[in-house]
Amino acid sequence: MRKVYRLTISLILVMLIYSLAFMTLMSYEGQSQNVNLATAVYWVVVTMTTLGYGDIVFKTPLGYIFTIIVSLSGIAILWAVVVPLGITPHLEHMIRAAPSSAPEKMNGHIIISGYNPIVETLAERFSLLKIPFLIIERSESVARSIYKNYPVLWGDPSQAEVQHKARITSARLFIANENDEQNAEVILTLREISDIEIIALVDDLTRSRFLRYAGASRIISPKTLLGTFIAQITSLPMRNVFPGSIQLFGDLLLVELPIYPGAELIGEKLEEIGIKSSGAGIVGIWQKGVFHPSPGPDETVHSNSVLMAVGNIEQLSAIRDLTLGTRKEGPQIILGYGDVGKRVAAVLSDCGIKPTILDRRVLNDIDFPHITGDATAEDDLLQAGIKEAVGVLIMLNLDSDAIYATLLAKNLNPHAFVVVRANHLKSAENIYRAGADYVASVPIVASHMLARIIQGEEEKLDLLYEDLELKIFHVSKRSRLAGRTLVELDLPHRFGCRAVALERMGQAMAVPDTKTVVEGGDILALMGSPKGIEAFSQKYDQRKDWKKMLFLRS
Repeated sequence: MRKVYRLTISLILVMLIYSLAFMTLMSYEGQSQNVNLATAVYWVVVTMTTLGYGDIVFKTPLGYIFTIIVSLSGIAILWAVVVPLGITPHLEHMIRAAPSSAPEKMNGHIIISGYNPIVETLAERFSLLKIPFLIIERSESVARSIYKNYPVLWGDPSQAEVQHKARITSARLFIANENDEQNAEVILTLREISDIEIIALVDDLTRSRFLRYAGASRIISPKTLLGTFIAQITSLPMRNVFPGSIQLFGDLLLVELPIYPGAELIGEKLEEIGIKSSGAGIVGIWQKGVFHPSPGPDETVHSNSVLMAVGNIEQLSAIRDLTLGTRKEGPQIILGYGDVGKRVAAVLSDCGIKPTILDRRVLNDIDFPHITGDATAEDDLLQAGIKEAVGVLIMLNLDSDAIYATLLAKNLNPHAFVVVRANHLKSAENIYRAGADYVASVPIVASHMLARIIQGEEEKLDLLYEDLELKIFHVSKRSRLAGRTLVELDLPHRFGCRAVALERMGQAMAVPDTKTVVEGGDILALMGSPKGIEAFSQKYDQRKDWKKMLFLRS
């Protein structure tokens, strides 16, 4: 509006100046009948817009030059100012107008209120699973910015009219994904017009009962889940307990094992690790945020690594003992006491660990030693005791702050185990590059849990990888897989996946040899990229009967 106002005033001044000049020149040429303001304004407008009727013209060279100046300035103003500021935005608004209703043929879909990084990650899951979904976004600018990538409806999701436009009567599930107050309004309206299943995402589980009263079918707190998982990873591991492990066949587990500073495995090759573990297999490794599937036996383990291993409890415990290194009990520091930080502190407290909290806010009435300060300030980190800490848990809201705090923490204490919360998936790799030993993400947790619920699977927090998938595949007697060896199938090159375990007649085998012949009745655990798993299924799973699909973290 300010630009339009300034533009209008400027145009009026230009026209006034040109009109006065017109009357002066007409008087100079002796055309006294044209020396009046109405005629002057008429001539200026006609000339600037290049209409040029020719009913009023100058007869001297000076008048010709003035006419040329007015015409050229009119063209410049029209194309350089009026069109970009007045016409083009209006046309763009018409072209990019946020949709106000769902596609006519949409049914059996999932409706999500509110767009954020969680929805961005979840949308990729739904696309992979071919599940139709619709986002209701109350911000017009956000809706217009995402409508090319996602099915979106602009409107207030707490309004019954908007919910009807989203075809709530034919929807399968509603996910309330805004703040608690907005979620409550949305749920109350929904319950007046529909009995659809509602999943509410909350930051604080202590307030979840109000959403339950409003009518939510299920309450999920991704931040609480993430905080619990991080605390389990950070605290000293309990014997034979592997947080987030996936049960495969028999006693086989798929687990991730962070490499702690000073670990005995640093610098060793994976082949040597396999020998020391007496049978467990390493099926993947994260090196500074980059995942290496099917690592070769000569792959060397570095710091800032996470191993993905398959084996039984004893075998995996043998490997984990080698990942701990010189790790000992000592102070734990939590940088950031938000929703995730609070949960981490509570779980550590239950394990008998009293962490030190560093937060910008003045914290009162908390049971932990705390310091008011900035996690990106070296002096405040030193005051919090980072030099003596064995663990630094960076739970900040901004990924840029998290990256900088990670650099500081690793510089001040290279031997500390640094765990970082990533708020956006794209930040994880940079956080690893900054020196983090383990990175976890709220969007991954949320999309992982929701995908499991929607698929009717057990609500359990497993390994958190995004672009990696685990599929349990039953080989039928007539399958084209039967009678072929794994080396013949060439799964890594053809489909970007590998067999991490096999079950035959009740007997489980971890990381089967490439010479293993696949037989009818076998059950394979395949791990690879989502596209690779989909391609494998298209070729060999004619019934499209996927027994189980587990999602992992990127």
